Amino acid sequence: MKDNPYTDNKELLIIPDAVHTDLYDGGGKDAIPFDKLEQFFSENMR
Repeated sequence: MKDNPYTDNKELLIIPDAVHTDLYDGGGKDAIPFDKLEQFFSENMR
């Protein structure tokens, strides 16, 4: 696994008070961090 080119581009994002199902559809909390997802993918998907 040490030679895997995809081991460096990871980020842990903790969303306070969200449970995993909130991230499927946002729940009533608008918990999906679309701005952070867009930033991460635009920086790491080349």
